[in-house]
Amino acid sequence: MDRTEATGFGIAFAGHAALLAALSLGLATVHMPVRNDPIEVSLVDEVALQSASPTPTLEAPAPMLGEVEGPPEPVAAPSLPEPTPTPQVEPQPQPRVEPRAAPPAPAPRPTPQPVRRPPQPQPQPKAAPPKAAPKPAPPRSNPKPAPGGQAQSKASNNPRSTGRLDGLLSGIGATPSQSKSTTPPASTIGSAQRSALRAEVQRQLKPHWKAPTGADAEQLRTVVTVTLSRSGAVVDIGDIETTGITASNRAQVKLHQEQAVRAIRLAAPFRLPAEYYEAWKVIQPTFDRRL
Repeated sequence: MDRTEATGFGIAFAGHAALLAALSLGLATVHMPVRNDPIEVSLVDEVALQSASPTPTLEAPAPMLGEVEGPPEPVAAPSLPEPTPTPQVEPQPQPRVEPRAAPPAPAPRPTPQPVRRPPQPQPQPKAAPPKAAPKPAPPRSNPKPAPGGQAQSKASNNPRSTGRLDGLLSGIGATPSQSKSTTPPASTIGSAQRSALRAEVQRQLKPHWKAPTGADAEQLRTVVTVTLSRSGAVVDIGDIETTGITASNRAQVKLHQEQAVRAIRLAAPFRLPAEYYEAWKVIQPTFDRRL
């Protein structure tokens, strides 16, 4: 047996011996049962309630005086840095702005007045040729005298006409009398004057006319017949005719006519030349979108 084997057997023997010793000690140990200590219990019928807290004392505890501290030492104020002087900036003189003159108000446009044309000279009526003197009636035979004075009395009571026109022509002068009216008759006013009067009437109606809006409303065209007095006031509004009526603007026809009559009454009295009264006594203004 060499040395290594002897060392191994020694270690094995020592381990078995230790194991046997441990087993023998464990079997020899006796487990003692755990005993509970008995508690005394007393049965009492009535138990007075006692407060577990201590009885508070009526006297307040004396205040404890602390240590008297001396006056605090004055703390030196921190020295502030001296403020840096702000450089004064001299204000620069601002340029003086001269007030602009207000533009002059536009002068109101003068209302164009209709040009009055001098009335055309009326042709002098030709003097009527002198009428020929009536021929003398042929002498009639004297009636036979009736018997007695009865025939004479009848002749004096019933005179017969002589058939002469001398008495009728005595009141007719040789020259016809001239009219004092300065208004030219309607037949002597030319087309240029009528066009100017019609344009002036439309111009005075335009500020008061407001055409209705809607589908196909621009196709409506209303003509109103109006009779005016010499002062330009409305005397009568006659026929009102509207053209350009379609299915789309039929509902606007009545409003179109009412707006036309309203514009006429607001524009009255019309300012038209009095010498052409016969031409604008009856007017027929037209109202449409282009007025």
